[in-house]
Amino acid sequence: MSTHKIPGPREPEYWSREALVAEEKRVFEICNGCRLCFKLCPSFPELFNGVDALDRSAPVELRSELRSEEEAVAALMGQTREDIRGQAEALERLPLDVHQRVVDLCYQCKLCDPICPYVPPHEFAVDFPRLMLRHKAIDAKEHGVKLQDRVLGDPDLVGRVGTLVPAIANFGTELKVNRVMMEATVGIHRDRQLPKFADETFLSWFNKRHPNPPDPAKVEGLKVVLFYTCSVQWNEPQVGRAAVEVLEHSGITVFAPEFRCCGMPALDGGDVPRATSWAEHNVKILEPYVAAGCDVVSPGPTCSYMIKKEWNDYLGSPAAEVVSKRAYDLMEYLFKLRKEQKLKEDYTTEVGEIGYHLPCHLKVQKIGFRSRDMLKKLPGAKVKLVDRCSCMDGTWGMKKEYYALSKEGAAPLLEEMGTEPVLASDCLIAKLQIEEGTKKAVVHPIELMWKAYGGKS
Repeated sequence: MSTHKIPGPREPEYWSREALVAEEKRVFEICNGCRLCFKLCPSFPELFNGVDALDRSAPVELRSELRSEEEAVAALMGQTREDIRGQAEALERLPLDVHQRVVDLCYQCKLCDPICPYVPPHEFAVDFPRLMLRHKAIDAKEHGVKLQDRVLGDPDLVGRVGTLVPAIANFGTELKVNRVMMEATVGIHRDRQLPKFADETFLSWFNKRHPNPPDPAKVEGLKVVLFYTCSVQWNEPQVGRAAVEVLEHSGITVFAPEFRCCGMPALDGGDVPRATSWAEHNVKILEPYVAAGCDVVSPGPTCSYMIKKEWNDYLGSPAAEVVSKRAYDLMEYLFKLRKEQKLKEDYTTEVGEIGYHLPCHLKVQKIGFRSRDMLKKLPGAKVKLVDRCSCMDGTWGMKKEYYALSKEGAAPLLEEMGTEPVLASDCLIAKLQIEEGTKKAVVHPIELMWKAYGGKS
């Protein structure tokens, strides 16, 4: 049997509503027969409940909460031809409004990818998160990008405006009347903790530190280009400063040209043209650095995932592929340096007990728990790994219609994190959820690493 072909956004079939519905029914039938992902996010229970409502005669073992791939396979093996035919007929009758609810409830954690037995290169070629994004893209093309998604999908625009007068902007986001108006117009829940705007952006600090950067092709030794992320640029510049300090402490030359957003927030709202234009812009900037021997590192799990995976798949260009092969998450890169004995470990300060949240977009990169591994090497460190989803996504958890679901889904994470004296996460969006729920500050692992060197943020 040949492998099923998934069309990309550069192909006409990708934008066909009819082809989309057919692909959703195909994928939903496979997911319904497996049900490994029933606990991952609200999308899957919505799908399975919708199918079960149509087909109450389905075998009980298929409607139960399967807990392992082995159980799923065993259930599938026990099906009769009549069972399979009945499920397929139920999927054909599944209303399109169920399709839409499944899409709306997907917050792109992508955790179904590492556990799904049918992801490419399997012949079934199931890519559930990408299918959800395709549906959103077609909705946006046919009906326009919603105001809510236009605002949340352009963090650079929001950041530029907010950092013009950060004190006023930060004060305004705390006023109840402003938050009520924001909820009514843009759809951001009035109680959601929002990021603060920085007094000085990361790039402003970096350009003062390096007013005349050298030609990367003429620099000897290790060198990296830092894809610093929107959150670091506008809201959390201390994370970027710590990254530069740590890298330069080990003699690594750091470059930080001006980038656009990685594009994931735009994809969340179905705005594929904007996301791909930003990706093309960033690849054009990065390609000469990579050609000069630089690695690409990013302190943001979503951004590093985008550079490694999505840019290449959405753009399909040789340049995007070249850049993707040199991309690392920041802590992944530091782990690599340590393994190669190229990282200074002249630490001076103990960091103590740490509750470390493992972001979903690091987990799906399948690189191991590198932030945890690096934290464990710091003096006095006792690290508790919390492998729980924050249920935020870059935009989903901020929306008024999903705020309650986001909080409910994050409850296990908040319960486990709240008992630790120091909280850390690589994800600066998950940070908002954790801080709101625990009332404790959250730092990036690189900040703890710089502290261990004796640095101050």
